[in-house]
Amino acid sequence: MDLTTRKVVATIEVGKGAHGVVTSPDNKFVYVTNMYDNTVSIVDNNTNKVVATVLVDKTPNGISFR
Repeated sequence: MDLTTRKVVATIEVGKGAHGVVTSPDNKFVYVTNMYDNTVSIVDNNTNKVVATVLVDKTPNGISFR
């Protein structure tokens, strides 16, 4: 999403049941929990592509970054 123009700039396919979303403090990466895949997708915010998928515990439904 371009927050200035309020337009969609990319559609990024992640895992099933995408739910929680958070950006890294430097805004380089976006992390998305995928509830039905038990994974977290890591998206490169510059290329709008999933760069990694991490298997996590059962039904992740929220995420925070510290």
